[in-house]
Amino acid sequence: MTRLEKIRSLIKILSVHLNIGFVRSEQSLDRPGYPFMSYKILSSEPEPAQCIIDVFTPDEKDDTKLQKISARESDLIVSLSFIGGEKDYSALWAFAEEAHDWIDSIPGIEAADKIGVGISVQSPVQDRTVYLETEYEHKFGFDFRVKDKAVKTETMEVVDLVTTIAGMTEI
Repeated sequence: MTRLEKIRSLIKILSVHLNIGFVRSEQSLDRPGYPFMSYKILSSEPEPAQCIIDVFTPDEKDDTKLQKISARESDLIVSLSFIGGEKDYSALWAFAEEAHDWIDSIPGIEAADKIGVGISVQSPVQDRTVYLETEYEHKFGFDFRVKDKAVKTETMEVVDLVTTIAGMTEI
């Protein structure tokens, strides 16, 4: 499962927990009726800042090969918003607070762990209300961090340095 699929899976679990529809922010699909939840990936740590660990082990089936196991950890910041009209104002605040509490709760952490990510809240609940030409669209939300670990295994040929160097000196 890709990082984006993991985040979508986590949002879907939260959506079921809160009993509210959701969309990815800033997409051209139809939005659900008010109130609903939206999410947006704000940032990902750049490649050099990611932790990459390579481990080499002998291949159990073929001693002329090595297994290279690479583990990469990365952080993503996700913005979560609850959106609605004037009559949804207090419900939006309640959804945002409940989601905020769930992310830092044992059930939230366990749900994220099953998907293969770690989560933690990064900001308090904030009023993100915007004015849309003729009316306000009320929003409450917060940001949270998603830690992901990807493990990749590949088989590599072993290089016999003694034979290679001996062959080079004969040239």
